[in-house]
Amino acid sequence: MATIWERGPYQFCARVRRNGVSQTKTFETKSAAEEWARIIEGKVTGDEFQDRSFARDTSLSQACQWMADSLPDTPDAKNKRSKLRYWQGTEFASWSLVSLRPADLIRWCRDVLDEDGGGDEAECSAQTVIHRLNVLSQVYKLWSLAHDQMINNPVGDNVRPSHPKGRNRRLREGEEWRLLNVCRASSRTWLRPAVVIALETCMRQSELAGLTWDRVQLERKNRLEPHCDLLITKNGEPRRIPLTPRAIVAFRMLGPKKSGGVLPVETGRGIAHAFRDAVTDEAFPDLRWHDLRHEAISRLFEHTDLRDHEIMAISGHMRPEMLTRYTHLRADRLGVRMRGGRQQKRNRG
Repeated sequence: MATIWERGPYQFCARVRRNGVSQTKTFETKSAAEEWARIIEGKVTGDEFQDRSFARDTSLSQACQWMADSLPDTPDAKNKRSKLRYWQGTEFASWSLVSLRPADLIRWCRDVLDEDGGGDEAECSAQTVIHRLNVLSQVYKLWSLAHDQMINNPVGDNVRPSHPKGRNRRLREGEEWRLLNVCRASSRTWLRPAVVIALETCMRQSELAGLTWDRVQLERKNRLEPHCDLLITKNGEPRRIPLTPRAIVAFRMLGPKKSGGVLPVETGRGIAHAFRDAVTDEAFPDLRWHDLRHEAISRLFEHTDLRDHEIMAISGHMRPEMLTRYTHLRADRLGVRMRGGRQQKRNRG
């Protein structure tokens, strides 16, 4: 229990005692002494009171703007800002941070995915919904830490929809040749070499869009083979990508230049838009730019003896399990190795 007494003019003493241990502090007003005692009592008993008026007075839109203003000027940050702007345009934008509940987000998921069949079609894919919810979750975590406010994160368990199956679109027989011809005819003269670089390096579109000439080495120099260095990647970890002879030729078609970006685009969306303009669904059914990365990684499994961790170093995957969808591409090699092992045992016997 707390004890408060007047010690003298403008001196109010507060004491909190618990299990034989006491804390004492003096204040100029009685209300300040009572407030301190209430907070300390809460800490001692585990029932700490916290004023959540600031969180109640902060709207979701304001919190999103706070996070957008604190982000650095990077391609990944631009992507996050677009998702933050999305939330600022929803019905929840004016809601208080403490008002948004998991049930509200589950309803939102059903609406944008059109799970009830009430709309014409889904507003976006399940993967897009997951990405938007991940950013919203970051808003709650970072804002609450920065402002010392204990608020419930509405992006809890069972809110996110199930992860969709990864795309498995591969280039079909003769399709790469047709694709390069179509890109050659595009008004964007950089599109064809960009496609070749994507197929040879496994780079994501945002990584290629952010690549600058000062990070590209096309000659063997100081015992270093031709390579390009990615300082800004999706997972935040820099990596070095070796360049094949075909990739080097493609880079030379684009330059090289002393400075500036390799491609005349500011974001990965610029690459995707140019690709969609040139590559129609009629000629290339369901082919997207990101499928080129899937094709490139698949070829590393099919046509090289690189180990999984070596492929991860090139592709930028962070965990081995993220490559399990590609392991079946080496099933024939596993059979050869098994037969070779059995033959060696017979020879020893």
